[in-house]
Amino acid sequence: MLRKSAVRLSALLLPFLAACATPSAYLGDSITRVDEGSGYRLARAIADRPKDDLLVIVSLSGGGLRASAMAFGIFEQLATDRIQHEGRLRRLLDEVDIISAVSGGAIPAAYFVSHGDKIFERFAQDFFYRDFAAEMRREVLFDPRSWFKLQSRHFDRGDLYAEHLDKNLFSGITYGDLIERADRPFLVINATDIGIAGRFEFTQDTFDLLCLDLARYPLSRAVAASSSVPAVLTPITIRNSAGRCAYRVPTWTLRAIESGDHSSREHFRAATILARSDSRTYGYLHLMDGALSDNLGVRSTLDALTDGDDASHFQDTVQRSGTRKLVFITLNASDTQWARIAGRCSPPDVIDMLKLVGTVPMDRYSVESKALLQETLARWATRLSPENSSDALHFIDLSLDSLRDHPRFKEVTQIETTFSLKRSQVDELRCAAKLLLSSNPEYQRLFSSQGGGVTTPTACSW
Repeated sequence: MLRKSAVRLSALLLPFLAACATPSAYLGDSITRVDEGSGYRLARAIADRPKDDLLVIVSLSGGGLRASAMAFGIFEQLATDRIQHEGRLRRLLDEVDIISAVSGGAIPAAYFVSHGDKIFERFAQDFFYRDFAAEMRREVLFDPRSWFKLQSRHFDRGDLYAEHLDKNLFSGITYGDLIERADRPFLVINATDIGIAGRFEFTQDTFDLLCLDLARYPLSRAVAASSSVPAVLTPITIRNSAGRCAYRVPTWTLRAIESGDHSSREHFRAATILARSDSRTYGYLHLMDGALSDNLGVRSTLDALTDGDDASHFQDTVQRSGTRKLVFITLNASDTQWARIAGRCSPPDVIDMLKLVGTVPMDRYSVESKALLQETLARWATRLSPENSSDALHFIDLSLDSLRDHPRFKEVTQIETTFSLKRSQVDELRCAAKLLLSSNPEYQRLFSSQGGGVTTPTACSW
C-alpha cells in the first residue's frame, strides 16, 4: 500500500520535477558544412517562384504597433488591387517577391508569409484587438512559471517575449516550414547585433557565416529579436559556431579591409563579417530592435544588389529570371513627434530628449539609405531594360509624415511608438496606409503601364 502511494506521488510530481530543470533559451543548431543548394536563401527563393517580368519588393519600417497597423493596411490594399499578368488579373499581393521588415513591421510580415491569407481573417483579432503588451506584462508579473524561468541566467525577458509570440501568433513555425511555402514572398527579418552595432538578417546566407542551421530556428525568435525594444526587453542571443563548417569569407570583404578606407560602407560591412567569423572572440550575438541599424528595412536589398562578389547569388538570379521591371514599395511609419517639439517654445523634457537622441540619427540614416537604394535600383533598371529604363522602375515611397496636415489623419501621425493602441487608432492607421498607397502617383503609374486597377479606400470602416 505504501509503495503504491509512493508511485502515485511520484507520478504527480514528475511533471513538476521536469519543469524544474534549469530553463535555457534556444541558441541555434550548428551545421558541419555549408550547402548553398538548400536552406532559406534569397536567390533560391526567387529562382523557385513563377517566372515573370516583374520583381516586386516591399520594405516595412519599425515604429511599434503603429508600424504593424500600417503594414497590415498595405497588405490589405495589395490584396484588393488587381494587375494584368499573362492575360488575366491577379492580386498585386500575389506578385510580391520579397518582404524586408523591421521591428513593428516584422510582426504582420512574418504572419503573412507563414499563414498566407489567414492574416485577413485572424491577425486583427489575434494581435491588434487584444492588449498584447498588457498580456505580456501579466505573464511576467503574475505567472509563477515566468518567475521561475526568469531566475535562470540563461533565460530572460526577450526569451519570454519570443515564447509569447510563438504561443499567440506563430505556433512553433520554423524557417524550415517557410522553405515549403514557395508561393509566398521571401521574408527578410532585420535585427541589430548590439555587440558591434551592425545589422543582422535572418537568412541562411547570414547563418552560413555562423555555421548555424536557420531551418530549425523558430520564426517567433527572429520576430522577437527584430522588435525587442531596448531597456524594456532583453536581446535574443544566438551562439556563434563560425569556423566549424568550412565557410569561406567572400573575397570582397578582404579587398574592402585592405583598401584602408574606413569611412566606406563596404569597409564597415566587411569589418562586421570578419568580426563574426572569429567565434573564439565573438562567441555570441545579442540581437534586438532592427530599427537601431536600419529603420526602413532597405539595406538588405541595397547590399544584395551591390555586393561585388554576389556572394548570395541574388544578382545573377535576377538577371536570369527574365525580370524587366522593378517595383519597390517602402513604408516609413515614423511618427511626427519632431513637429510637436519644434512647435513649442520650451525645450524638450528628459523623455522627449531620449526619444530624439535615438530617432534623429536613425532618421538621417534612413534618408541616406533610401537615396542610395533608389540610385542602385535605377542602375539595375537600366541594366535589365536598356531600351526602356524610364518605365522599368517604380519606386513607391510612402511616409506617415506626409499626412501630418491631412484633416482626417493628422492625429494618427502623432501616435507614439508603443505596443498598446485603441482599436480606433489601429483602424485609422490601417486606413491611412491604404490611402497612402492607393493615391501614390508611382503606384498609379504602375497600374497604368501594367493594366488592372487601383481600389480607392473611401470609407475604411470595418
